[in-house]
Amino acid sequence: MPSAKAIEDKIITKLKDLPEEGKKEVLEYIDHLKGKKTEKTIRLLKKTAGAWKGLINAEKLKQNIYSDRLISTRTRVKF
Repeated sequence: MPSAKAIEDKIITKLKDLPEEGKKEVLEYIDHLKGKKTEKTIRLLKKTAGAWKGLINAEKLKQNIYSDRLISTRTRVKF
């Protein structure tokens, strides 16, 4: 398997040989691929949203988080 750098170099070389219209199409395709990834992420987040419901007491968790923030772990500075 070629390295990431080798693949990147090959892509750049091939892009340089494309006509201007071809370069625009490649950019559109890249944007399309990024959009698909985003759509997939959103779909998976929606699918798993609330999966921990009933396993954790959210109010108790928030209380613990806020109370832990009040604890100072730094040593006092002496002047």
